[in-house]
Amino acid sequence: MSAQAYQFPEERHYIRFSLSPATTDELRIRKAISTALAQSFGITAESTYVDVLWVSGDGKECVLRVHQSDATKVITSLVSSSDTPRLALVKESPFLPSLIVSSEPL
Repeated sequence: MSAQAYQFPEERHYIRFSLSPATTDELRIRKAISTALAQSFGITAESTYVDVLWVSGDGKECVLRVHQSDATKVITSLVSSSDTPRLALVKESPFLPSLIVSSEPL
């Protein structure tokens, strides 16, 4: 038998953002995401499915899960938004464990 490389399903995409000002309020983060999507791509984009998987204890970072086909739209709308809290892209990947590699622990 020959070894085959495992292919990870590419249905989901994970995105790590820094938050400014810091907030641990998941609803406030969701509202910022919804507003940014509506401003950038219209009212129909506002209903894009986004999971807030993790918010750091100090409220300075969060991790989102989106469908692969929506990843570019979500990233583009959030980094171009001036709404608060401001979300700045730290890292994105289709493989969740790769997001924990940083200079600071989660």
